Amino acid sequence: MLTQSTLVRDLLLAAALTLSVGSRVYANFADSAENVTPLAVGSTAPTRILSTSGGALDLGEVIAHKPTILVFYRANWCSLGKRALAELRDSSLIYENLGFRIIAISADTPESLGPAIARNRLNYTLLSDRSLSLSSAYGIAFRAPKDLVSSYARKGISLPAIPGEEGAAGLLVPTVFIVDGNGVIRWVYSNPNKNPTRNQLVAAAVRART
Repeated sequence: MLTQSTLVRDLLLAAALTLSVGSRVYANFADSAENVTPLAVGSTAPTRILSTSGGALDLGEVIAHKPTILVFYRANWCSLGKRALAELRDSSLIYENLGFRIIAISADTPESLGPAIARNRLNYTLLSDRSLSLSSAYGIAFRAPKDLVSSYARKGISLPAIPGEEGAAGLLVPTVFIVDGNGVIRWVYSNPNKNPTRNQLVAAAVRART
């Protein structure tokens, strides 16, 4: 028989487990872009269900059984991100011929993805990691300095809030992960100020296929 004391105990335990899981999900935020620690080659690629411009998509199902180039770009409003999207678009046929699919992920809102696809004439998938849960799992999320948060706010740009941390906001470091058909990371490029060159990325894709 379930007594009141047992019920209270179980509820408290469930609450504690929820808080514990939540803290693990969002604990991996570096204190600066320079101090992120991206997952290393040989690691299993984390997956999540993320938002698209028209619904939800299970990243685990998408990357299963086919090599994938996962491109984390900061945002559609970021010049570095815009260049990354255009460069991928212009080189997409190369990666398709090598057997790769392209998935680009940012912390943009789901509503902004459709216009970004149309504006940049993209032929690959954009996903929204607005909570930075996936970026955090890949080790590329960091806490944005408060002066930077304020600076963006004055421009009308709202950065993603870090759940459980009042007033804190996060960003991700632009990073490319090449993932093989078994979900294992085969190549990593992470740089807060520069995208990989097409030659670097093509060479890495070729190596990942061997």
